[in-house]
Amino acid sequence: MEAEVFHKALQMMDVLCLILEEGVVRFANGKAQTTLGKKLLGQQIKEDLLQSQTPFVKWKSFNIGRYTVCLGTDVSHEKSEIQRLKGELEKRREFFATATHEIRSAANSILGYLALFVDEEIKLAHREELAQKAYSAALRLSALVNDLLDYVRIEEGAKELEDEPLKINSMLHEIVEDLKGYAFRKDVELQVPSVGENLTILGEKKAFCRVMRNILDNAIKFTSVKEKGEKRVTVSFSEEEQGISITVHDTGIGIEPEKLPYLFEPFISYSPGGTGLGLALSKKLIELMQGEIAIRSAGTDKGTTVELWFRRAGVEK
Repeated sequence: MEAEVFHKALQMMDVLCLILEEGVVRFANGKAQTTLGKKLLGQQIKEDLLQSQTPFVKWKSFNIGRYTVCLGTDVSHEKSEIQRLKGELEKRREFFATATHEIRSAANSILGYLALFVDEEIKLAHREELAQKAYSAALRLSALVNDLLDYVRIEEGAKELEDEPLKINSMLHEIVEDLKGYAFRKDVELQVPSVGENLTILGEKKAFCRVMRNILDNAIKFTSVKEKGEKRVTVSFSEEEQGISITVHDTGIGIEPEKLPYLFEPFISYSPGGTGLGLALSKKLIELMQGEIAIRSAGTDKGTTVELWFRRAGVEK
């Protein structure tokens, strides 16, 4: 009776249990058979090799007479968690290494322009040009640092956005007015129709404007470098019961299909000289506003479409 109870208890244990007699398996509970295989009974197992042969199990053993009892705990989930944490640490290391490189490159540009500026052999007219270039490089560095800080704050859950009604028409009008000159210089037609004055979404104005400015700026930039065909960026709207969709379509250079899944990763850029932070940060900001973003492209020279969705104000969940 006692042996039967003991046997049942071993079967119910949430650990692997092997009982060896002179290295031969005489008993294996259900957990052991499920983890190591059902053909254990009668097999020869060397106790000292048990750990190396089953690295996902942590073993402890003790002797009872001529028998050796081996109890094992499945630690595969712990190893998986360790691997996940190592992966996260490696991603952070790569992130900060790349960020440091980008900051150093921007700072070196400024130092280079200033070094030429103080050179006594440089003429005054050239100094004015160098000062302007140094100023532009400083602005890019400032924008990069701000993007980095915001991205890290969002990743760490330290950045919150206000949730307020925002009228799309007035915000887009302000953004388009700022970008009209840029589009004109790049020979790109920018088409943004007016929308109803009362078309309102929920979010934070600063975050919304930052996202839209980045998306439109990218669309103009990657359309302007197209060698042939029309150069146009079009914005359209779609009203839904729960939200409002904004679609930005350009006729630019497009994106290779294999690159689409990685566009929202930081420092993954599909343009020379780009940091790849703009889209990554835009996605984070949209998610904080409980919105969505998706990018589609049929391939090289076939344009790009960015679809954004925002919650509609005045709609109860």
